[in-house]
Parts: sequence; C-alpha cells; structure tokens
Amino acid sequence: MKKLYILFFSFIFSLSVYSQDSFQERAKKISNEMTMVLSLDDQTSEKIYHIQLKRFIDAQSIRKTYQNDKQQMRAELRKLQNRLWGKLNAVLGEDKMKSWSTHKKSI
Repeated sequence: MKKLYILFFSFIFSLSVYSQDSFQERAKKISNEMTMVLSLDDQTSEKIYHIQLKRFIDAQSIRKTYQNDKQQMRAELRKLQNRLWGKLNAVLGEDKMKSWSTHKKSI
C-alpha cells in the first residue's frame, strides 16, 4: 500500500514539473518572437520572458481555482490579460506595443 502512495505522489509531482517546463517553453517562445519582431535587447527580452511565465502560472492557478465557475474564471482571466498588457506596456512602451499588436493582428 505504501508503494502505491509513493507511486501516486511521484506521478502527481512529475505532472507538476512537466507543466512548469511547458510554461517555460511557451514563455520563451513568445519572448523570442517579441525580441525578433520588436528588435529588443537581451535585458528587455528577459523581462518579457518573466512576465509571460508569471502569466501562464497565474492562468493555471485561476483555472484550478474557478474550474466549477466558468463565468468567474473568464472574468479573472480577463483581469490577468489586462495586467499582462499593462506590464508589457510599462516595459516596452506604447510604440512597441502598437507594433506588437499590429504584428499579432497580421498573423
């Protein structure tokens, strides 16, 4: 029975680690794309990466917390998106954010 518990907790822990890696990959992909499109320096690119990574982690937390209340979950995710936009705007400035928005619309 103890082996079953150990196996179960190991499995849950490995899923958590896997999802964290996935978030890191997604955040890196977005920050790399933004770096290329907006010609960002390394320091700014690193800030963008951390902002995106926090976004993915927070979104997962919101989805878990409000999984039974879809309307509240959508509202919280919208708030998260607004905070993301504000943080990116603070780091990049209005001109680069407009360029990024134009790029995203053209895809």
